[in-house]
Amino acid sequence: MRRQGFKTLTKSFKSKAEASKWGRQQERNIDTGLTTDYSEASKNTLGDLFKRYIRENKHKAKKQWRNEEYRVGQLLKDTISDINLLRFSTKHLAEFRDRRCDQVKSATYNKDFNFISVVISTAINDWGIYIPHNPCKMMKRETEDKPRKRVLENDEQSRLIEACALSENIYLKPMVQFSIETSVRQGELLKIKYEHINFKKRLVTLYDTKNGEDRTIPLSQKAFTILCSLPRQFNGRMFPMTRHSLKFWWRQALKRAKIKGLRWHDLRRHAITIMFEEKGLDVPTVQLISGHKNPMVLLNTYTKLNPEKLVAKLG
Repeated sequence: MRRQGFKTLTKSFKSKAEASKWGRQQERNIDTGLTTDYSEASKNTLGDLFKRYIRENKHKAKKQWRNEEYRVGQLLKDTISDINLLRFSTKHLAEFRDRRCDQVKSATYNKDFNFISVVISTAINDWGIYIPHNPCKMMKRETEDKPRKRVLENDEQSRLIEACALSENIYLKPMVQFSIETSVRQGELLKIKYEHINFKKRLVTLYDTKNGEDRTIPLSQKAFTILCSLPRQFNGRMFPMTRHSLKFWWRQALKRAKIKGLRWHDLRRHAITIMFEEKGLDVPTVQLISGHKNPMVLLNTYTKLNPEKLVAKLG
């Protein structure tokens, strides 16, 4: 069956009557706009879509696009990538959820789920690959674990600083102290350069941050003194370490200090808690320093106040 402006449709039948009936039905579908071509969808697997999404750099619109490349690598190892797009259903998604949640936490699965949904939507909206619906729209995300509450407790801070001072790496101690003073993220810390510091106004500008925006933060006298005491590097970096090397020295310090269950990112929560609890800063001020756009995330995830320390303030 042919009609100008539409793809030629073909199908075989045992009788002319059946063929005529099918032809009339297709003409009615074209007239009413119900004709949908699923041929392209039938030629692609989910894995093909994942690869195309990366190949066309769709993921690079996101700040942490390298995580998407890693995620695709993990998805391509799973049988979900072998499923034909036209056959993909909530059943396959549920089976993938069960397999994936045996290996990772709910938060990681939810990120995989979101990625799959985005790729399918891109295939429908940008690439013109027609499928009846996006199965991800019919599934719920998994309930995630409660946010971490870990901060440095009792004498852990002094033990950690002392252990860092004994490290062979001279930058470890100032990095930990600066992080506790400013609540900067690890990635932001490693990117700070000499030229980013305004020594007259005691400010530092953090570039290429997690939320995609640069921000300038005020420095306490202690934080400013730490930066001033660091030796100058030819490349201008204040803390000349990679994430990998920092991870090594950090683990060595934790082992020496006999501290368990502490991650580098927990220093950020510890620092923000100090800003509220000891320095008495208000939410807008802490937001400016920490870079949180959502105050609820700041208060619920990155703040752990000690009720015992609040008793004296209540009077």
